[in-house]
Amino acid sequence: AEDKRKYEQIPLLGMNVCLVDESLRELLATAFDDEGKLSGSTFPKLGQLRKEVAIIRKQILSKIDGLMKSPQFSKMLSVEGSYFSEVNGRFVLPVQPTHKNSVGIVHDTSRTGKTVYVEPKELVEPTNEMKQTEVLLKQEESRILRSLTNKIMQNRD
Repeated sequence: AEDKRKYEQIPLLGMNVCLVDESLRELLATAFDDEGKLSGSTFPKLGQLRKEVAIIRKQILSKIDGLMKSPQFSKMLSVEGSYFSEVNGRFVLPVQPTHKNSVGIVHDTSRTGKTVYVEPKELVEPTNEMKQTEVLLKQEESRILRSLTNKIMQNRD
């Protein structure tokens, strides 16, 4: 008798199943890539914005490399064979405190105070451009997700 009650519930499971329109099914099948991100090929504007961010980032990294290899700049670094890091999405280099004003914008300081993390003046504009493109990218992702959600909700009706 108890087993019979379990099986009586099975038809109720089908009540929440909805039929998905073929075009919506196709869109959803291609909307996401293998990593679960919105597909740049299905949504070309999204792919283009991602490409722009990658290109700008590569240009910034190339400028950082050039700066760090230049003799006049490398002597201002607080650590020989230095590195760059990101502070709040800004590319910074570890600089000796005495040179901070001649390098660029200070974004952080080490606990000891012997190193300041400075965004070189040469990187400010390209980083701003990258950040603006990232904002456009996020807006496009949100627009696509809203559109997909609306299509799914319309399919429910």
